This record gives sequence, structure tokens and C-alpha cells, in this order.
Amino acid sequence: MDISKTLEGKITGGHMLARAMAAKGVKRVFALCGGFINPIFMGCHDHGIEVIGCRNEMEAGFMAAAYARVTREPAICIAEPSGFTNYVSAVAEAFYAGDPVLFISASANTHHFDNAGFKEMPQADVVKPMTKYAIEVNEGERIGWFFDKAWDIANNSPTGPIQLAIPTNFLFSGAYSADPAPTARRFDPARKKFHKPGPNPDDVAEFSALLAAAKRPVVIVGPGVWYSRSEVAVGDFCAAHNIPMFQPVTHVKSILPGHPVNMGLVDYHQNPCSRLIGAQSDLVILLGGQLDFPLGFGEAPLFGKDQTIVAVNPTARELANVMNADHRICSDVGVLFQTLVAQKAEVGADAKWLAAIRDARTSSNAAYDGVIAQNDGPIHPLRLCLDALDSLGEDDIIVIDGGDIAAWFEVALGIWGVKGKRIKHLVNPGPWEQMGTGPAFATGVKMANPDSHVVLVTGDGSLGLAPGLTPLETSMDHNAPITIVVANNGQWGMIQEQQKAMWGRVVATSLRQIDYANIFAGGGAHAETVNAASEIAPAIHRSITNNAKKSGLVDVKTYSARSPITQGLVDMRVKTAIG
Repeated sequence: MDISKTLEGKITGGHMLARAMAAKGVKRVFALCGGFINPIFMGCHDHGIEVIGCRNEMEAGFMAAAYARVTREPAICIAEPSGFTNYVSAVAEAFYAGDPVLFISASANTHHFDNAGFKEMPQADVVKPMTKYAIEVNEGERIGWFFDKAWDIANNSPTGPIQLAIPTNFLFSGAYSADPAPTARRFDPARKKFHKPGPNPDDVAEFSALLAAAKRPVVIVGPGVWYSRSEVAVGDFCAAHNIPMFQPVTHVKSILPGHPVNMGLVDYHQNPCSRLIGAQSDLVILLGGQLDFPLGFGEAPLFGKDQTIVAVNPTARELANVMNADHRICSDVGVLFQTLVAQKAEVGADAKWLAAIRDARTSSNAAYDGVIAQNDGPIHPLRLCLDALDSLGEDDIIVIDGGDIAAWFEVALGIWGVKGKRIKHLVNPGPWEQMGTGPAFATGVKMANPDSHVVLVTGDGSLGLAPGLTPLETSMDHNAPITIVVANNGQWGMIQEQQKAMWGRVVATSLRQIDYANIFAGGGAHAETVNAASEIAPAIHRSITNNAKKSGLVDVKTYSARSPITQGLVDMRVKTAIG
């Protein structure tokens, strides 16, 4: 039987899905092949959609999340039934970061529903708590309808992942009408509108009055600023009015280092100048974010008990998560700031306030001058991070992964950003803090930005967590060359440092000393080992130069240095255990 052909006027479910994706302008999807999803692959081929064949579904999900994050367009991850369970970690990553990913999986045949069918699982129920929308298609001819709805939900505020399960027999069946009935009401399958609600005029007047009265305001830039495409409007407004901007640790970076009023993280340990927020600021403006764990839930010491906090989010549901804000404004962030500019809102910020924060930031950075300048002896992880940043041009992108090395990288960003240097983008794990995402993230980012150099900084622990045969396989399979710089200290640094500090001994946190350069060279990558700080920058440069032909790895032998955030975790857990 030739199932590649259907009856006149009919279409398979797999082709119906591919047609719906093509109508939205989807150019590529991320997946691992499987017999259950072959009809989708065939449909993608016929509709000119590239299938990025990954080494497992977790990698495909992480790649889709990174692709969606940097493009701010929905990305597609496809899996067969058992592959669905493999990408659940990626669903969580996308959910907490707000990445608009459409996770689409084949589910069990409907013929024996609820009768222990082959690979039968209530997929939508499994991931419902970590998606914006999760459902199983109930009729083959509605596949395109469900896809359009899923796209709209993922793409609009608050952005995030969806789960669409399609029974396998629907995908294989070629009995569906290619076109809707002539009497049916139709919708445009190519529509991709991003809805931007405007603010209530009363809220604008109230907010303007607060801005005019405040002498020491700060803006905290949450991930919603990035996903509402309002980073330029916010950044320009704050620069024009001397308002310092901060960003929550672990969240999507909406404002990049080098911006003149970007003062770095709101983090008591990694960015000491942010302590001035709780001590002195008279107005805190939280844009597109929540008063969650990274922001200390809005409590001391990051915030003062009597401070005025304004939260701006585009949906009332998001504002419900910011209950302890004094003023809550339901609006798209960009539309609100456009309104403020149009109305020539008065801003009372004192330039001396911004200068005081900038001075405090520069002063705290000076504590690291010694380890940065050290060329001989063991390599400090901070030096690795700064050399990696210095290897990039303005059109290049850096990706962060790991535990302590990621924390040191945040410190490096604070030091590097003061110099006014710029890069195209910065991608880090989201609030879920999922380690092992880096190689997939970097590869997905490279595919979205083929003309940019992409460098990943990670640790040896997180590199081992990365899915795939070796974490560069997919990048080389699909001509998306990247460079991985690994801080290799033979341990799970963040956890081992906590064990040493709190118990004086280590348990199951040591790793073998592995020669990663030989492993990756055997896989076809350009690979080098670095044992001296003075050799880090030249090795990264050589790897990036070789990226014209293939991916690369620079294995840097570092020593374990407890990062500020690790020390903060030690202090917090000791205090919790005592009290």
C-alpha cells in the first residue's frame, strides 16, 4: 500500500499540521525522528520546513526554547509519545522563562482509548501545570484549528509554552478534507497578531505623579520587557531621565551590558551596588516581572518596608502575582512608555542618585582586580569569563550555563558592562535554573543568528548533563558552529563548596579529571586544553576563527573559587537551619 498518496481533495493529519505551520511562516522545527511522527516529517518536507534532527528530545526542546527566546517568535518542538517524557524538562525551562514554544507530540491511537494502548499517556495532564495551554486534539480535521489557537496563546502575553498532543491515527489518516466546507466560517491561518493593551488614563496620571515626585527611582527590568519588545523604549526613557535600571538574577536579560544606565543585577551578593535600592530608593518600578524568589519576594534587604513599588504587566493575571506592590498597572510596557513620552511626563530623578550607584558598582568591582590580572598559577573562573566576553564583537552572542561558573559570569558581566562594551545578545538559564541547557541553547541561538559568533561558557558538571552524544553533535550535523568554553575543575563546584562550608566534608560532588579536548576532537571539533590564564584569550580566538568550518571546545583548567552567590546560599541555609 502506498500511503504517500491520498484521495483527491484529501490530506493527512501530518500534512495538515505542516500546512498550518507553513502558513505562520515556520521555517524549521526541532525533533528526533520517530515512526509515530513520520507523517509530520513528510508534511514538513513537502511544505519547505527544515527538520532539525537532534540527538534526543530534551535537546530539541532546549533548542526550541533558545530559538524562541532570541527571535521572540514561537518555535516548534516535535516528539513521538515516549519522546514526550524526554522533553518535559524543556517545557519547564520554557514555562519559567516565558519562551513561546509549541511542544507537539504524537499520542496513542484513539481506537483503544483508556485501554492501555501502546504508549498511552495523558500527555496534556502531565504538563498542564507548566504550560499556558495543554490539550489533545479530539478530531483530525481540527488539527489546523488547534494549532492556530495554540500559536496565538503562546505568542501573546504572558508568553510561554503550550502542549498540543495529536493522536497517531489522526496523523497517519489521509481521509481529511483538504479544504473546509464551503459553508464553514473561516479564519486566516497566516495571522500572527501580537496584542498590546494600553494603560488606563487614570493609571497613567497616577504613575506620572509618582515619577515627578521621586528623587531616587529605580526601574527593575523583568523578562516581560523583552517579550513585549519594549527594551528600546524603556532603555531610552531611563537614559534620558537618569533612572538606573537593574535586572533580576536568572531571568531573561532584557537590557544588555554596556547600556549607560544598566546597573546590573538586583542581587545582594553578586552586585553590591543594588543594596542601595532597599536602603535609599524612594520609588521602585517593576516592569514585566514578579516579586518572586530572585527579587526576595519584595522583602528586605533588597527592598524597604516603606518603599513605594509600582508593578506593570500586560495582564491582570500577572498582576495578581504581585500582590504586595503598592500600585499595579495593567498595560503593555512599551505602550505605557510611549504614552509617557507623548505626554512629556515630568521625571524628578536626581542625577546624583545614578552617579552614587555607578560609583558603588565601580568600587565593588575593584575587589577582583587581583585575580583578573593574574597570569601565572591556577586559573580563577572569573578570568575565564572576562576573557570569553572580551573575545566577542558587537554582533556576537554569549550563552551561559552551569552553577558556580554561571554565578562568576554574572560578576564578570558587572565588571565588563561598566566599560560600555556591547554584544548582540546574552542568553542564560531562566528562573528554573536548568543546568545542561548550554550546548542546545548555543546551537539554537546560532541557527537563529547565522552571521554571529556564538560562545558558550559552562562548567564540567553542566557539560556532562547536556543531552546528545557529545554536546556539539547537532551543531556540526547542521552546520551551526559554536565554541564551548568549559571551566574544568573536576567537581560540582557550587554544591561542593556548600558542603565544605557547612559540613567540612564532601559527598558525591567530585568528578574525574577528564580530557575533554581529546573527546571533542575525536568527534570532529576543533579542541584545545588551556592551563595558563594568558592562553585563554588566544585559544578562544583560534576556536572562533575555526568556527568558519567547525565547532570548537576550549577546555580551561580552573580552580574552585566560591562565588558570591554560593556564599550567599551558605549564609541563607545556615540561618534557616538555626532559626
